[in-house]
This record gives sequence, C-alpha cells and structure tokens, in this order.
Amino acid sequence: MLAIKINNPEIETRFKQYAIEHKKAIEDLVNDALKMFLDMNKKSDKLVYTKKDPMKHLHAIEHDNDDEDLSDVKPYGHIEDSASYIHNLRRVRAK
Repeated sequence: MLAIKINNPEIETRFKQYAIEHKKAIEDLVNDALKMFLDMNKKSDKLVYTKKDPMKHLHAIEHDNDDEDLSDVKPYGHIEDSASYIHNLRRVRAK
C-alpha cells in the first residue's frame, strides 16, 4: 500500500469534485490517475498492433496474363553492391 499526501488544495478539491461527478472513490480515482501517468511515461520499444485473421482479409489479385516470356527479365540485375546502391539512394533522396 502506498499513501500519497496532496499538499496542493486545488488539486485535492479537483480530485474530490471529479470523484463526486463520476461517482467513484477518491482512492480509485487516484489509482487510475497514477496508472494512466505511468502508462503514458512508459518506454515501450515493442510494436503494438492488432492481429488480423489472414483468411478474412484474403483476396485474389486478378490480372491479364498475356503469356509474355519474362524469363530473361532480372529486376535490379545491374546492382553489384547492394550496400553502396542503397547508400547512394539515401544520399540522393536527402538532397
């Protein structure tokens, strides 16, 4: 258990008024406020996302198949060093 002393009468009055308006105990209100404060100031490096069901969001991509022979097409085949290629792209983009 943690006891908190509020030395500011304005804050104490506002807590009491809010508790009365929302029909909550002051202890519960202070507990919720502290929890919200700690959650806001928590450093979270985790990626937060809602997990989706892939079967619900599945759709087929329809395209015209013209039976073109693409066996000789090699995208990015001209790149010999990927690290320097990306470095140059970023440098050009930053300008």
